[in-house]
Amino acid sequence: MQRTAPYITRFWRDESATATMEFVIVFPLVILFFIAVFETGLILSRQVLMERSLDDAVRTLRLVQGVSLTADDIEDAICANTAAIPDCDNVLVVDLRVIDQTTYTLPEDDVLCVDRNNIEVRPDNVFSQGQDNELILIRACAIVDQILPVSGFGLNLTRDDTGGMHMVAASIFVNEPD
Repeated sequence: MQRTAPYITRFWRDESATATMEFVIVFPLVILFFIAVFETGLILSRQVLMERSLDDAVRTLRLVQGVSLTADDIEDAICANTAAIPDCDNVLVVDLRVIDQTTYTLPEDDVLCVDRNNIEVRPDNVFSQGQDNELILIRACAIVDQILPVSGFGLNLTRDDTGGMHMVAASIFVNEPD
């Protein structure tokens, strides 16, 4: 034991390669943090682009009076204006509801995204264009996957069982009279 004590003491006091050790310990954490911040920015960019595409779709709804549109038409308009949502045709859901102007009661806050396990929409989707001078609520929901489990940690986005994050955009408009 006495023969190894000087070697242990010398090893403990040796300062060569200390910068390398610090780099090896800190570098993975810095890269993980960088990727998480980058992906959070990517998720926020997708959210902004989806909201902008929804605004364009609302403009289409307001300008095309007398023509019956379907939810697929609005989904196609949103997906055509944003390439930031991967597989947009399969993960985007649009809900269009008339709001009662006597009570201004809004529908429940349930997220109406696609359940990717069953490929069903929950809750049931409503699509009603309404009549002239009616107040209309339009909501769109898309599911995006994250690269890292820590990405989007500070974002207030609902997550589902498949690990996807629900991005919801909403707008309210009034149907213009003819």
